[in-house]
Amino acid sequence: MRLSHLAEPELEFAGGLRHTDIRFGVMDYGPFDLNTQSAPNRIKLGIIGSAETLEGTAKWVQSCSEGFEAKPSRQPNLFPAFPGLRNDETFHCDFFTSSELQRSLPSKEIGRLAAIPGQREVTRAVVESMVEEISVLAEQTVKPDVILIALPVEIIERTVNARETLDEDKDETEAGGDLDFRGMLKAAAMQFRIPIQLIWPTTYDPSYRISRKLKESSQRRTQDAATIAWNLVTAIYYKAGGLPWRLARDARERRTSFVGLSFYRSIDGEYVHTSTAQMFDERGEGLILRGGRMVESEEDRSPHLSAEDAYTLLRDSLKVFRKQHDHYPARVVLHKTSKFDRNELDGFHKAIDERDIDYADFIWIRKSMTRLYRLGVYPPLRGSLLRIDKDQALLYTKGSVEFFRTYPGMYIPRPLLLRCQVLGQPLQHIAHETLALTKMNWNNTQFDNGLPITIAAARQVGEVLKYVGEDQEIAPRYSFYM
Repeated sequence: MRLSHLAEPELEFAGGLRHTDIRFGVMDYGPFDLNTQSAPNRIKLGIIGSAETLEGTAKWVQSCSEGFEAKPSRQPNLFPAFPGLRNDETFHCDFFTSSELQRSLPSKEIGRLAAIPGQREVTRAVVESMVEEISVLAEQTVKPDVILIALPVEIIERTVNARETLDEDKDETEAGGDLDFRGMLKAAAMQFRIPIQLIWPTTYDPSYRISRKLKESSQRRTQDAATIAWNLVTAIYYKAGGLPWRLARDARERRTSFVGLSFYRSIDGEYVHTSTAQMFDERGEGLILRGGRMVESEEDRSPHLSAEDAYTLLRDSLKVFRKQHDHYPARVVLHKTSKFDRNELDGFHKAIDERDIDYADFIWIRKSMTRLYRLGVYPPLRGSLLRIDKDQALLYTKGSVEFFRTYPGMYIPRPLLLRCQVLGQPLQHIAHETLALTKMNWNNTQFDNGLPITIAAARQVGEVLKYVGEDQEIAPRYSFYM
């Protein structure tokens, strides 16, 4: 065994300038796509909600333009101020909303929805009501770039938080099981090709108390105003077509396609497992592909792809990459949370060989119960790497962060176990790349995500696609699923 520490990966911002921290990089240099034709310069925000949440969300958007002060803290790098959204600040982009871009749900309608008995029934009814309002905004002459769904407390408690009554061991696709409001709404809204963003009242008013159903005394923990603004504004900018940052890569490195694989259970009652792939490149562009159904493996009881479906999925993924870049990648990296079986390996290798791609890495990633300890009260540094052998290692993607001078998490972190079933690059390089991919989550600017975006996004995609019919066309961009 050999223990080492990986340097914090840098990200690239406007002008090719680099920084390890997302927020300081955007503040100091601007988003990566600044001064390019693809960068949005004015983002039109639609808002759907009650009269109260409409007003609160619209005021919050205006407050973002002015900015928020830093949270008082002994770790100023962990809680920086949000400078604002004036054209020469941060994203160099105006965020705009108006009454023509807003739809108010009458209090009578909200009361009717909240009174519907049964979580499944009320969830379906709320989704239908929201989709009707989204369709109105989508049909306007001036369409919003992103729609904010400003949920009233009554709806949150009957849909989102009601799911917490579900037994953790119960299959949510069983008859009578609860429905995931977020996934169901995103699936239903996909047809309008306008990304949506859910907003809670605690976003603009931390005094709101939204009790969780699982524990009567439990409250949803809210972040400080500046951190909320950083996370939400970044997500909205990406959903509107912007590219806030990208992986910093040496020009001499091979062009790489990163593909995450996950499995999800369909909601049609037939318990059909289907695979989903999330493809990212170093520019941070995520494109969605839906794969074939799960098959039983002779090697274990985990879900797997057939050789044919593995081949088809990666073949289609490579075609998408070529369409975006005018050439095939020189290297393919596959991430999966279970072992690659013989059929999957055969199918993936066939697709790679067909395109004469010489370099490939197949990485099995899962959380480990093995933990490392360091002297003192803080957990190991993020980036701590324990090499077990030539193709296995433990990697801390959560942990104490030198730039923050603290551990930003709430719970004892668990490392990832990386098992390289096909190894084309040194394990040290694979680990550093995995660490960098944890910083590609557009919903979190504190770079303390535990999973690489390939795996995290593939799971998010599955949570939405389970509500999309197999014959229904899916939105190709990741922004519709996050």
